[in-house]
Amino acid sequence: MASDVEATAVVAAYQQSPSAPPRPAAYSPPARQPSGTRPPSGPPRMYGGRRVRWVARRPADTLPPPRPPRRTGPQLIPRYVYLPRWGLVDTPVTEDEPRNSPARLGMALTGALQIAGAAFVASTCAHLLRYLLLVINRSTTLPGWLIGLSTVLVLAAGLLALAGFVYTTVVFVRWLLAVRTETYGARGFFDSRSRWQSIPLAAIPLVNVAGAALLLREPAEMLDDVARRAARTRLHKLWVGWTVVNAIAVLTVITWWVGAASGSIQTGANALFMVVLTAAVSAAFAFWAAHRLPAAFSGSSAEPKVPAHRWVVVA
Repeated sequence: MASDVEATAVVAAYQQSPSAPPRPAAYSPPARQPSGTRPPSGPPRMYGGRRVRWVARRPADTLPPPRPPRRTGPQLIPRYVYLPRWGLVDTPVTEDEPRNSPARLGMALTGALQIAGAAFVASTCAHLLRYLLLVINRSTTLPGWLIGLSTVLVLAAGLLALAGFVYTTVVFVRWLLAVRTETYGARGFFDSRSRWQSIPLAAIPLVNVAGAALLLREPAEMLDDVARRAARTRLHKLWVGWTVVNAIAVLTVITWWVGAASGSIQTGANALFMVVLTAAVSAAFAFWAAHRLPAAFSGSSAEPKVPAHRWVVVA
């Protein structure tokens, strides 16, 4: 064919002068052969063949390393000698709370009750020592310096207990007002009682037996169903304990007044024993209510509390 002859001529010319290869002649379509005739045999075709194509291959030094064989068997389960903590700890964004917030005042109330409990324990020990000295003095004469030392200890412990009681009362009134303000404000209401009504009901002794219970029950009724039921239970237990403490304190005052008026040594000793009992019961109530009283309204905030940790099962 004419195309094969031209290709042979181009190859021969390139072999003679490889530096300046000749330009190929213009392409002309091969003449159509009549049917039934075979093309004449000639040199192999180099260009224009249907099965001839150029393939670009990368150099050997640029080929990626072979992949390792894929494991088809059962794979091992990862096990840890410690508990993984990937995303298990949620660190909430904590903002500085105001000084008069119920959360801060609740922590202050817990600390005040613990301080008052420690002061009542000291008063209990001092009055118990005084009572033991009176019992011993019935049959044995005691030196004057020991009696004077016991008197100083009783006065110091009594003043310390009184200071702890006053401080706890002030913190309790502040916490109570903050709880009422936040609880009513979260529901879109104002406190139904003014400060000059709430402070005397919560601060005056014996009056706060009923007044404090009333002031705490009113905001408790504004909570949700679950929180209201829990607050009622805690407040009821706290009110019973506070009533018992005040009843013993009133009985002690009456016994002390009768003993001082009668001048009887036995009646005075009984009054001193009642003081010891009152101080011990007051210390027990202070330590018992230190965490229960602020926790009665711990769920009164509008937003639910999210746990700080999440636990997962480790195989």
